[in-house]
Amino acid sequence: MRKRITATLLAAMMAISTAACGGQGQTQSSGGNDTIVIGSVQWNGVFSPFFYDSSYDAAVFSLAQETVLETNASNELIDNLGHIDEEVIGKGDNQKTVYTIKLNDGVKFSDGSDVTIDDLIFTYKVLADPNYDGMDTFRTTVNIEGMNEYYYDDPNYSEKLDQANKQAEEYSKDKEKFIEYLVDTKCEDMFTEVGQDPDGEDGPFTSWTDYLKDKGFEISEADVKDEAKLLKAIAECEYETNKDSYDALSYYEEKLSKDLVADGLSDGIDVTDISGIEKVDDLTCKVTVNGVDMNALRTLGLEPVVPSAYYGEGFEKGNLEGVKDKNGKPMGTGPYVFVSNKDNVVKMEANENYWGGAPKTKYVAFQVVESDQMADGIINGDIDIATPPASTETVEKMDNAGIHYDLFDNNGYSYAAISAKRIPDKKVREGLMHLMTREQAISTYYGKLAQVIERPMTTILPEYPQDAKEYWGYDPEKALECFKEAGYEQKNGKLVKNGKQLVVEVGVSDASTSPVTPIFTQMKNDMEKMGAKLNITDVNFSILLNRVNSDDIDMWTMGWGNSQHCDLTQLFGSEYTKNGGSNRTWIKDKKLDQLLEEVRATLDVEKRKELVAEELDLIMSWATYMPLFQRKNMMAYSSNINLDTLPKEQSMFYNYVNEIEKLELNQ
Repeated sequence: MRKRITATLLAAMMAISTAACGGQGQTQSSGGNDTIVIGSVQWNGVFSPFFYDSSYDAAVFSLAQETVLETNASNELIDNLGHIDEEVIGKGDNQKTVYTIKLNDGVKFSDGSDVTIDDLIFTYKVLADPNYDGMDTFRTTVNIEGMNEYYYDDPNYSEKLDQANKQAEEYSKDKEKFIEYLVDTKCEDMFTEVGQDPDGEDGPFTSWTDYLKDKGFEISEADVKDEAKLLKAIAECEYETNKDSYDALSYYEEKLSKDLVADGLSDGIDVTDISGIEKVDDLTCKVTVNGVDMNALRTLGLEPVVPSAYYGEGFEKGNLEGVKDKNGKPMGTGPYVFVSNKDNVVKMEANENYWGGAPKTKYVAFQVVESDQMADGIINGDIDIATPPASTETVEKMDNAGIHYDLFDNNGYSYAAISAKRIPDKKVREGLMHLMTREQAISTYYGKLAQVIERPMTTILPEYPQDAKEYWGYDPEKALECFKEAGYEQKNGKLVKNGKQLVVEVGVSDASTSPVTPIFTQMKNDMEKMGAKLNITDVNFSILLNRVNSDDIDMWTMGWGNSQHCDLTQLFGSEYTKNGGSNRTWIKDKKLDQLLEEVRATLDVEKRKELVAEELDLIMSWATYMPLFQRKNMMAYSSNINLDTLPKEQSMFYNYVNEIEKLELNQ
């Protein structure tokens, strides 16, 4: 039967079989002959579809929980726990789409209780709750009728929200309120402590006194040691000298919106249901969405159906503590039941009452294994299934050991990005773009296991423009021209503007082993020849992520994964420059926002391809995003696995997890 596959880890386990080797020698995994052992990077123990923050946690609960729909090997939606009909009604501004969701009869949760439509509606309500603080964007992704009334707990929220937004705009133009915002956010986390070096060891300033003095502000020796007074002085300085780099409007819009939510709940619950979600009978509901949205069916169909009696114990709108209490022990309709999590092993037992038939193998165990040990673990038979990093060395090792593996294109990509707040001059950013040479670095590291891509989207989606040409191109002479157009000049061996050398910092996680480090090493060499500096900072990923989110670094390299559709709103939409958003280049572009809306509202694939190509070109024109490469992933199976019981057709969207109840070990 088919399961929900939700996480980047699982996406990395989905395979298009482009290479395979046999290998039938018998070894026994550490799980014995009744346990499939899956190698995993360390999880956090939050095995909840609502609050997980790691793809490795999601891998666990995905065996215990399922969704109404799932994707097949071609990324098409197919029935799983039920069926969804879609009907567009009305025209123009009055157009709506009605989704009729019908669950299969006779499905039970692992505790033996019947699955009803109330369980799915409960999921929707948790994700729409005013105090929901998980990663899921269900509430904002789909424009369900009555969603905002429910969220603000006020049938007349619209007028109050308009007033709040007008007030936010007024606050953003008021000097005192602007400085209050800067103090409250510590200048968007620029300030961390009294004794910090404001611009790092390579910058010209060694103290806040130097920083303020350079900008024409004086501070006494006593005040510079008082955190509150120092922060106020820095905030006043930033307001006068760097105001345009900050976003007080978004800060106050978010703050006043949260105040509205709190006010709505303070006098009790007024809106108990989402008007656009209507229960029809015990197995059926209708969901009314405003307009037409290509993502709506996928979003509604791929949220988990969980037992509301279990997760909803003590549940009340605005209070999700009871739901969070179940974070460590998932329950659902899936083929396996959670048993325990201890000593770096998660154990799961077959659900003998599974609606798709009792699993062939009694137990599944997730075993923590470091990524660089996964290949040896598979070869030695210590683990049965894993996704070792695909490299020419690993492929050779697997071939020599006769191990069966699959290689497939990753449904994500790696990129380099630039903060437009920290480097606001587009010509400087263009110059940096002209200093990135990708092909040699990627081919040297990956060989044929990765390809350079030209637009910020995974190539496996049908909307990716396969004929896209290189947008900027490696050209040091052109880069220098751009820097000079930005006002820089070469003096005494340095590239300077107003007496300050051009210095850029790029963050690379695990730089010593990263495939992209040579790209920045070349950039560093080219910039040094011009008289500029590029500082390559080798930083832990979590620290890098924090620095990116707090706009504390000029440039960085990361990756996106688990892409299943072409909607780029969360990555590049203006709305997502706010706190908690994913647009960390900080560009706001009304034309792009309009294109993003058009893409979402376009169901015709060919027309959507044209719109996506246009929006990707527009994003590239910002000179804030350079797609680097898309790699291949490896899925490897030890000789303990009966290969005949794997799905006949696999891809990154559908793999052994979807039919894990059929998977057998060799006896």
